[in-house]
Amino acid sequence: MTSGFSSQLEQSIAHSPVPEVTARRLEQMQDEPALWQTVEALSAEQQAELVEVVGVSNFLHRFICSHGDCLADFRQSAATPHSLNGEQDMAGLRRYKYRELLRLTRLDLSAGEADYPQVLDGLTRLAEQILGRGLGLIASDYGEPPLCVFGLGKLGAAELNFSSDIDLIFVTQNCEDFAADVDDYQKHVIDIIRRLSRALEEQTADGFLYRVDLKLRPWGRSGPLAMSVDETEQYYEASSEAWERFAWLRARVVAGSEDLGADLLGRLQPFIFSRSLAASDLDRFLQIKSDMARMRRRSGSWNVKVGAGGIRDIEFFVQMLQMVNGGRHEALRTTNTLQSMQALIDLGLLDADEAAAIRRSYLFLRRLENRLQMIDERQTHDLPDDRQQRLMLARSLGFDDSNGEALAAFEDQLLEHQTLARSCFERILPEQ
Repeated sequence: MTSGFSSQLEQSIAHSPVPEVTARRLEQMQDEPALWQTVEALSAEQQAELVEVVGVSNFLHRFICSHGDCLADFRQSAATPHSLNGEQDMAGLRRYKYRELLRLTRLDLSAGEADYPQVLDGLTRLAEQILGRGLGLIASDYGEPPLCVFGLGKLGAAELNFSSDIDLIFVTQNCEDFAADVDDYQKHVIDIIRRLSRALEEQTADGFLYRVDLKLRPWGRSGPLAMSVDETEQYYEASSEAWERFAWLRARVVAGSEDLGADLLGRLQPFIFSRSLAASDLDRFLQIKSDMARMRRRSGSWNVKVGAGGIRDIEFFVQMLQMVNGGRHEALRTTNTLQSMQALIDLGLLDADEAAAIRRSYLFLRRLENRLQMIDERQTHDLPDDRQQRLMLARSLGFDDSNGEALAAFEDQLLEHQTLARSCFERILPEQ
């Protein structure tokens, strides 16, 4: 190399997923004397960690170049979150988000299988912090009317991705329980939701916060942005949509009034978990499985989320066991996939050795998903067809390429995990 890197840096660069790309990114940092002086002040171990991050993430390289003060974070443990105390506007929340994504990327790159759930939990807690602070900042303009925010999907399950939509449902207090003007209350709530969604999604030079998905609410896109506890309960009492039961299986209060959320969740337990399943329930579950199978037959690259042998296969397996048994066993009424698997083991509904294998496959696929997304902070789940890009992924996941075997080893292991995940999907509600 000709850029005046130290021998230790050159060694770290050589072990990065694409050394030429990593070197070029570091050269850009070298062109900024003050920034590079800070890099040189890091220890050899901290510099190696910086090279790892720059080697796998283009968007974090850009963030480091424009916010050189974040290099000081490499002197701190990646396991210790930053404080949100001083951030009182959306611009500050964006800076906080990217500093935390930098920390969580460091944690991701160093985490073993046993520790990897901490990465997913950290990504979730980050979203909750930003959502809660953002809601508070906006709601304060309206006197902070009672409002509950449910997170569903991976947010509700506390297993968020690096670049994921956040699925939200907003619930208000019953009108008869509200002492002030009801019309003003309802208008203010709608204003808050619209302003919050815009603020979270706003694209700026410093990036954005989160893409917000509200279509899981009652009646989907055509429904009101928020309904009261009573109205929401009445909607689901009349609903026969199996997918809505699956959606609420992973619903959790993530911001706003805990009391409103606990009230509604208590009322919805009979909707989510039946003590016994009718034939019509099984028919609806079979339809969901058929829809999933049809989706995966679409042409294109293999999708780590919904493709055959992907993440969704394992999630469906676990959620079906929860749905079938949760009416009788309250321990299964948890939103998190891995915690649900442990509850199934404890109840004797899932063999411990089998669960351990499923857990390994699930975490491998989740790590792969995050590697795809941490490159450019894009919501992508497609495994690239290009051989060089797949090799880059393999190297970023730690597969040794000293003998030119990283890609083959990665693809062998991926096939093993795909096969197990696919078997989970196929054994649930097998076709007669």
